[in-house]
Amino acid sequence: MLYPDSLTQLLTDSSQPVVSLFINLDTGGQALSANKIKLNSYAKQIRDQLLADHPDQAGLLKQVEVCLSIAPQELAHVQSIAFYITENKCYHLILHYPINSEYFTIDAHPDLRPLSSELALSLNGTILNLNKTSFSLKTIQQNVIRDYPLPADAPTTIEKGIGTDRKGEVVQGFSSPTHSYVVKDNEQLIDQTNYFRVIDRYLTELLPQKAPIYVVTLPGNLNLFKELATNVNYQLDQTIQTSPESLTDDELLTTLLKNGRHSLRQEALALAERATNTYHSDPELGNPDIILSRINNRQLTALIVPTALTPSPTISADQIPVLNSLLVAAVKTGLALYPVPVENLPTGLIALGF
Repeated sequence: MLYPDSLTQLLTDSSQPVVSLFINLDTGGQALSANKIKLNSYAKQIRDQLLADHPDQAGLLKQVEVCLSIAPQELAHVQSIAFYITENKCYHLILHYPINSEYFTIDAHPDLRPLSSELALSLNGTILNLNKTSFSLKTIQQNVIRDYPLPADAPTTIEKGIGTDRKGEVVQGFSSPTHSYVVKDNEQLIDQTNYFRVIDRYLTELLPQKAPIYVVTLPGNLNLFKELATNVNYQLDQTIQTSPESLTDDELLTTLLKNGRHSLRQEALALAERATNTYHSDPELGNPDIILSRINNRQLTALIVPTALTPSPTISADQIPVLNSLLVAAVKTGLALYPVPVENLPTGLIALGF
């Protein structure tokens, strides 16, 4: 896999050129044979171009053949994928959105344009898998999900959280001249309420401040948890309303990214509007040379780029390599990326540095 740990290694790899390949894959009944044919076809196209333009790159040619001979069954449920191939290594990244136009490049730098949405949305925080009588945690760092080990005394079950002798609470009492009555409301609901309060307090003490907490739980649990939650870090508007046990980590990540993209889009559009208004009085914000210098000197807080991957009426073919160089510099320096539709940028611009 490419992302995230080896991305820096790819960008600093001294082996040149780099092959970048972006394709969609078949997930239907004939997926294995169809994907094998597609991979073989691209391997031949890349091999032919390497032999014609870079005949001295025998090591890269061998890596291409090894990389694209990947067993199709390993990609059985993958809809789209990016490959980056250097003389020393093959990287691949499963994408969470389709490639509009399949293509490959052979250049001095990896082509990061199709990754703009993936790189822009880097989720970091904690995932709370919440059930009625138990919970567990996972971490998510740069879109990689891992189990979060909890200490033995953590209130991971309702028995650990509120004890085993649970009888609910007396919520209403009344008497008559001859009898006294004690009415207990739904004891399970009372126990669940008390347990959710324990979880909320525990997570507030355990987890760092300002780190997002994504919640996975059934709708009934969510309604109660919303009433009780005091931690401002819960991303309750992005809650995944299903049983935590029903999702694999890949399915969980796909859903989190889908929810996150909506929020990112709104944030990116608002930022692009502000930057465009500033650009009219400060054209340097849209000058690629100045933007690149400011990225490398860490003088920017955001790079706003178009989601267009190919030349368009407002972006020329000559501007595409420049856009890619800005993306490479932004990734190297950790600058936040905000992709927006090209029509949300001033005409003729490929980026705004803000």
